[in-house]
Amino acid sequence: MSRIDALTGKGAKTVNSRSHSNIATKRRQHVNLQTIRLNGRRVRVAVSTLRTLRKLAKEAHGELPTKRQKKAARTAERAAEKK
Repeated sequence: MSRIDALTGKGAKTVNSRSHSNIATKRRQHVNLQTIRLNGRRVRVAVSTLRTLRKLAKEAHGELPTKRQKKAARTAERAAEKK
């Protein structure tokens, strides 16, 4: 099983590991994968993707205000202050 996010395709990055003397050596920085159940199937997903999925689910159920709702609330608040 490869270390790739099943939904977004995110994979490992190649980064430099720095020693005390600042010598660079290549190493791999893996994605933080977690196994979740999505529509009855097990899927390996990055935690960053999982957070986004949870946020979108909350917005869809009305638990979190969307950007448009936040902007409308700010505009109404400013209009109330001017009066």
